[in-house]
Amino acid sequence: MAMVLRLSAALLLGLLLAGCSKLFFYPMSPWVQNPENQGLQYEDIVLIHPRGMRIHGWWLPAADDAPARGTVYFLHGNAQNISTHLANVQWLPARGYNVFLLDYRGYGLSEGKPRLPDVFDDVQLGLDWLRHAQRTDGAPLVVFGQSLGASMAASVLGEEGNAGAADCVILEAAFASYRDITSDVMKRSWLLWPLRWMVVPTMPDRALDPEERVADIAPTPLLVMHSEDDPVIPYAHGERLYAAAAQPKTFQKLRGGHTESTRDPAVQQRLVDFMQDNDCAAEVTKAEEVPESSGEGEEPPALPVPAPISTPDSGYRF
Repeated sequence: MAMVLRLSAALLLGLLLAGCSKLFFYPMSPWVQNPENQGLQYEDIVLIHPRGMRIHGWWLPAADDAPARGTVYFLHGNAQNISTHLANVQWLPARGYNVFLLDYRGYGLSEGKPRLPDVFDDVQLGLDWLRHAQRTDGAPLVVFGQSLGASMAASVLGEEGNAGAADCVILEAAFASYRDITSDVMKRSWLLWPLRWMVVPTMPDRALDPEERVADIAPTPLLVMHSEDDPVIPYAHGERLYAAAAQPKTFQKLRGGHTESTRDPAVQQRLVDFMQDNDCAAEVTKAEEVPESSGEGEEPPALPVPAPISTPDSGYRF
């Protein structure tokens, strides 16, 4: 029995050291839905890495009756794929924003295997495409990341070559450090807790941490949001990230579960207000204004929100 335990521990340790990035990535290939099921127009976008790897995403144009005010580049969390994260941004086209959702390598139809920091290249690829795509028509570009997507957005946007790449940045439920969140996750398991000292140092260098890069996003307006109730990424990470950021910056305290905020109309309006107040909404003439309601004073019907898909017990969804 003792031999079996020792062999099991050795195997577990080997897997952790060989594939430590697996603590961050829980991709899913099949789609559970597509935007058309939610009443949205969409286009499949395939971006090609210099080495030929294909990265897939969805382009959601602003609704036909809504003049495009800007484009939102959405970077999702670490589990599943864009089909399950669509609910977090499917309301934006009706508010006048194009949306580009990217699946990182290994997720959905994107090729390759996700590893840190290689996935930063996927985030950069999508950013470069949007900066040069004629379909954005020079309208403001907003980067909106949630959880792992928010943390990677901070790391990538903080690079010197990306100064001014976005007009506004929104980070929700981000963690401040790759090594610290790894330690936090491993502390939750009696089996993984003793191995932290070996695994944590294999995470990306602290120079790549969101809290080390976020200040370089300035002078781009930044909104940091985090729920006090977040059971996955401690609220303290949001506070740390905000403290490390430079002005202009805004902090929005949230309530509720992890990355569930944008399904609340009040939070949706908060994001729209932030973009408008920080010149990330192209002006439209009165003749082009979209009515705030349809029919006899009634608001447009809400789009259906798919039920969340559970993450395997062995996975940590962020």
